[in-house]
Amino acid sequence: MNEADVVKELARRTSLPEEKAAEALQAIHDLINEGAVDRASLTPPEPPAVAPDDPNLVERLIARAKKHPLGLEFLASGLLATVAITLGAHAFTVEAARRRLKREEQAKEAEAK
Repeated sequence: MNEADVVKELARRTSLPEEKAAEALQAIHDLINEGAVDRASLTPPEPPAVAPDDPNLVERLIARAKKHPLGLEFLASGLLATVAITLGAHAFTVEAARRRLKREEQAKEAEAK
């Protein structure tokens, strides 16, 4: 990933304008170059082992899908591997999210009757 791609991805993930994302990235570069921040400190720790159908993971995936241009419909019905890659989730988490969305839809339908 080149710097322009990193800026675009940073902007997408943070909802910042690309100009602000580029400024933030430059500030991080400056901190590293000045020795104020060690590169190793920017590496996230290994996440704890969590089941792919953990409700928190499912909730975060649904939230990401809501913000993504392809939306919840993509999460619900897109090709499994494509959805997982696009939304940055494990395939089992995608399946768990689909089950949850389906349950919620069924509950709404039952409520409407």
